[in-house]
Amino acid sequence: MEKKAGIQAFAKFKYINTVNALAGGDVTKWAEILALPYDRMLTKLLLNKTEADYQRRYSELLNAQR
Repeated sequence: MEKKAGIQAFAKFKYINTVNALAGGDVTKWAEILALPYDRMLTKLLLNKTEADYQRRYSELLNAQR
């Protein structure tokens, strides 16, 4: 589904996709994000993924109850 939507268009931005996501889309915070240690960035990304997975599963369970 992502491929059909054109996710590949973001490939040209490489690591900036991650920086932008961690900055919440605020370009003025990019330098702050780039100054962070990699382990902190990776931990935050893992937290974001874990939260998204949980929300998706929770939503699926709610929909299945209906």
